[in-house]
Amino acid sequence: MSIVRTFVLSMCLLLIAADIHCGPIRRGAKKRNVMIQRVSICQLGDDSFKTIGEYFGHKKEHPYFRCIARDNENIRAGAYFVVGFNKSITLLPGEIFVKIYVLTSLRDGVLSFKCRVPDHRHVLVSEIYCGITSMPMDIRNLKAWKVELIDKNDKVLCSQQSYMWQ
Repeated sequence: MSIVRTFVLSMCLLLIAADIHCGPIRRGAKKRNVMIQRVSICQLGDDSFKTIGEYFGHKKEHPYFRCIARDNENIRAGAYFVVGFNKSITLLPGEIFVKIYVLTSLRDGVLSFKCRVPDHRHVLVSEIYCGITSMPMDIRNLKAWKVELIDKNDKVLCSQQSYMWQ
């Protein structure tokens, strides 16, 4: 019986230590320090997001180990900005958006797209796939870009831009 008591006591102490260590990080937004580390751009087709479950008749897309945000959630194929962070995206606030500004030509000017990030509290990754799917875009024609992570009040949490954006 003493082995069980010792085990239970050690587990309680471990949980208390974990709460003391991680509690302030979860509570304070200033202490999170989640920043964009890298942005890569790629062209992804519809098949890049198909899962084995969809081949067996499931209609709903399941992102599994990815956080996917699109400006048009009904279309999968498009230009994707893969935004990588220095920490897990579970530390980000609940309701966030990614705003993408792109310059493809001087004739078109700066185009902006806003993607709502789905519930990301269960995804233990440090990147978000942000897709511009509402219009066809060839990533070879991108001259400059800027990516902002904003909250529901349009406050910029962090941002990253290409060298040419300046």
